[in-house]
Amino acid sequence: MSTTLNDWVKNKTVAPENNPVLQGNFAPVTQELDIEELEVIGDLPKALNGTLLRNGPNPVEPNEQHHWFSGEGMLHALRINNGKVERYRNRWVRSPSIEQSKGFTAAPGCEPELMIQGSGGVSVVSHGGRVLALGELGYPFEMTTELDTKGQYNFAGALQGNMTAHPKIDGVTGEMIFFGYDVLPPFLRYHEADSAGSLTNSVEINLPRSVMMHDFGATATRVIFMDMPVVTNLELIADGVQLPFEWDDNHRARLGIMSRGSTTDTVKWIDADPCYVFHPLNSYDDGDKIVMDVVRYEKLFTNEKSGDFNKGSQLVRWTIDVAAGLIDTHVLSDRNQEFPRINPRFECHPHRYGYVIAADGALGFEGLLKHDLKVGTTQYHDVGNNHAAGEPVFVPSSEKDSAAEDEGYILSVVYDATSHTSELHVLDAQNFAGPALAIVKLGTRVPYGFHGNFIPA
Repeated sequence: MSTTLNDWVKNKTVAPENNPVLQGNFAPVTQELDIEELEVIGDLPKALNGTLLRNGPNPVEPNEQHHWFSGEGMLHALRINNGKVERYRNRWVRSPSIEQSKGFTAAPGCEPELMIQGSGGVSVVSHGGRVLALGELGYPFEMTTELDTKGQYNFAGALQGNMTAHPKIDGVTGEMIFFGYDVLPPFLRYHEADSAGSLTNSVEINLPRSVMMHDFGATATRVIFMDMPVVTNLELIADGVQLPFEWDDNHRARLGIMSRGSTTDTVKWIDADPCYVFHPLNSYDDGDKIVMDVVRYEKLFTNEKSGDFNKGSQLVRWTIDVAAGLIDTHVLSDRNQEFPRINPRFECHPHRYGYVIAADGALGFEGLLKHDLKVGTTQYHDVGNNHAAGEPVFVPSSEKDSAAEDEGYILSVVYDATSHTSELHVLDAQNFAGPALAIVKLGTRVPYGFHGNFIPA
């Protein structure tokens, strides 16, 4: 992973048959399937009742400029009820792009406006009674758990501009906090939605230029924007590049702190060491300071002509002294890792545990890690020889306030390179290094995608 990640995410020109993000389990699938008889090894917990949704790009006609983050969005759903698997299903998001390429009728309300229309192919969340498929740019698509596309969703017209693939849902209040960045001014907007799903606040944030702000942080009282040196270069579009972003050594790296509930741009910017972060693990208030745990890269998204990529990722803790304008950086784990997750009940609040993919090995995603950030230990879960792990989704097994933070299950969609098919591995989070409680053989392949969530029945 450390030697290939920049090859996976940087812009380059390469024939599809030679593109590493179109080979093996990166390759798109070509059919929509319904599979109702699935082999289960072990016993699925009866507390698992709902649907696991996984999202990712599944390009139909990739060209020589194809980028891993591009392509028509496809969701995968595995429905579980009372310890039994009822069905696997996959469907493309019914966007204008999929209508053009596959002939599927686009869902109503899908407007092909510049930088508003997205593929909905990065993540999926449930909030306020709606399931939203989210992309890097664009409005979300409202879906059903059956994977029908209801249409683009813009909060009854209240949402102006793009929506991030990484909203934060406060684990205590149920509020959803999110942002959207754009390649044209205004470059950044911040939004808040109440627990019922109504958009209650939007603020335009001033940035000197457009940057690729994939994710952000949120605590119980504040939000943290990451203005990092992966910047927009619209000239790349003229060259046919699908994602017009590249590293710029001259761009000043900053963290921006703003109170939740602010109705105007009151961001305080603090200089940071140059780096890039796709995904924070979580953020929380520590008195007047902020603790923000992130997977950090020293440099990323270098262009085709640059060879100075600093390899590898680390889990680091930023302790942000807002009053002093200082950031203390402490390495929590120097092992290559990605796709960090926590128990969603602790989102925006103090956490102890974090779950990530161990981003090494011949297949790039060799296993899973559980970090105990209180005692400083890490456990490893081996998903099997010639297997590759997927994002570890935490599902609480109890809603009791007294439940331990790691009382629940880890769901990971795992690729079996021997059979060229995928499996769902269900782990006991409190016996993380032990064998899986259950392995569900999907009988088909779920390509390496990005993010998912479990939607309770």
